[in-house]
Amino acid sequence: MDERFARLLRRQLADGFSDLRGAEASVTIPLTEKLLNEILAESLPHSAAIRDLHVAPLASDRFTVRARLGSSTLLPPFKLTLAIDRQPDLPASPVLILRLEATGLMALARPVLRMLNALPEGIRVKDDRIHVDLRALADRYRLAMYFDHLDEVRVNSVEGSLVLAVRGRIR
Repeated sequence: MDERFARLLRRQLADGFSDLRGAEASVTIPLTEKLLNEILAESLPHSAAIRDLHVAPLASDRFTVRARLGSSTLLPPFKLTLAIDRQPDLPASPVLILRLEATGLMALARPVLRMLNALPEGIRVKDDRIHVDLRALADRYRLAMYFDHLDEVRVNSVEGSLVLAVRGRIR
């Protein structure tokens, strides 16, 4: 990016985009399974208890998650199926909630979820639900200033892709 243009954008950002008041935008971004997993791999801290994380988007807002806890190869990887239980409701509740789908191994899955409480800030596990605080994650990556301009965030899935729909405006 040309440095002059970058300076202009930084000035607008510092001034709350005042010269763009009233601008509205919506975007739908399909993230392929490959790109989604590259993003997750880059964002997981090296100190995370989870290794070899792989998320496979399924149809109907469901995902399979395969991972290994800790660095020991003696522990087998686990596999969970999650479903989107509740979408974020901005600005009141920027939390996406995922629900563990019942399987024959539910008795084993719950202890795995409890161990996942070592996840990064902004992601917490409560019972059979994973709460993903999108504002906290945005803050973690120094993007919270943009989050304030969002009116709606939806996360859906189709076979092989996570679909992120975002609508926002500059007030």
